[in-house]
Amino acid sequence: MSQPARALRAPEPSARPEPAVTPRPRPVPARPRAVALQRRRRHVGFLILFSVIVGSAVLGLAALYALLAQSSFRVDDLQQRIEALSRENLELTRWQASLSAPGRIAAWARSHGMRLPDDIRFLHVPAAGSAAPAGDADHPHARSAP
Repeated sequence: MSQPARALRAPEPSARPEPAVTPRPRPVPARPRAVALQRRRRHVGFLILFSVIVGSAVLGLAALYALLAQSSFRVDDLQQRIEALSRENLELTRWQASLSAPGRIAAWARSHGMRLPDDIRFLHVPAAGSAAPAGDADHPHARSAP
């Protein structure tokens, strides 16, 4: 046997209405001249920024190099001055040593009419607690030269 035909039912209305599909407006193609002008403006701005950054970096490096060169010249001058002062110090030390030589002093004294004393006394500092004055002849440490 055959089956009875089903009745067609109309679709039930949904609670939410579907949004109406509106076609999006297509962007109007820009004129090629305007696009080229915008690109040039971007490139010019980039080139200016790049030039400023690179220029300041080069200027900074040149200034740093100049400071280093100036410092090296100053260091060279100071080293030369140290060497000159070291030589002068050595010469003055030798001269002072030759002037303080006992034979030179004795010869100078004789040439100026000076002579050694007949009696040479040695003075000693008294020991702690001793009441004898320095140079006292009765003191046991006082000696006279022959």
